[in-house]
Amino acid sequence: MKERKSKLDPYAKTLQAMDEEKKTLEEIQAWLKEEGVTVVSSTLSRFLESLRQARLQKQLLAQISTGARQCREVEKQFGKNPAPELETLIKLHRVLILQLSTQGNADPKFLALANNLLQTAMEYTSGQTKARFKERELKLAEEKFQFDAAEACLKTLPELKVISSDKGLSQAQKVDRIRQKLFGVLPK
Repeated sequence: MKERKSKLDPYAKTLQAMDEEKKTLEEIQAWLKEEGVTVVSSTLSRFLESLRQARLQKQLLAQISTGARQCREVEKQFGKNPAPELETLIKLHRVLILQLSTQGNADPKFLALANNLLQTAMEYTSGQTKARFKERELKLAEEKFQFDAAEACLKTLPELKVISSDKGLSQAQKVDRIRQKLFGVLPK
C-alpha cells in the first residue's frame, strides 16, 4: 500500500485500468501530459507497482474472507449432516480423476490436474496398505509373544511355583525372578 500522497492519486483508477490494458509507460505518460501532469517514468513505474500491490492485497484479503465464509458454511452443514468418511472422499477423487482425464483431450491442464489427484489417491492407498501391513505385523508379533510366554511357562512351571511360594521375596522380586526365568533377561 502507498504510504504518502502523490500527484497521481486522483488518476489512480484510470492509471490502474491503463496498466491492466498493458499500456506502455510512454503511452501513460502521454495521457497524463494531456491531463496536465508531468511525471518521470521511474515515479510512474513505482506508482503503478504500488497500485498492483494494493490490488493483489485486496484480492488476497477477499479470498481469505471468502474462504472463511465457506469454512463457516461447511461447519454449519456438518452440524446438520456428518462429514463424509475418508473412503467417500477417495471415491470422489476417483470420479474427479476420470472426469479430468476425459476432459484432458480438450485441455492438457486437466491432464495435469488428473495426474496430481491420481498421485494423491495413490499415496493414500499406499499409506493404507502400509498401515494394514504394520497392523498385521504387530498382531503376529503379539501372538508369537503370547505363544512363547505360554510355552516358557509350561517348561518352567515347577521352578515358577518355587519362586512364587518363596516367602522371603517381595512381589517385585518374585516378578523379576520369573521374568529372568521366562525371558532370560533382568529388568532394567
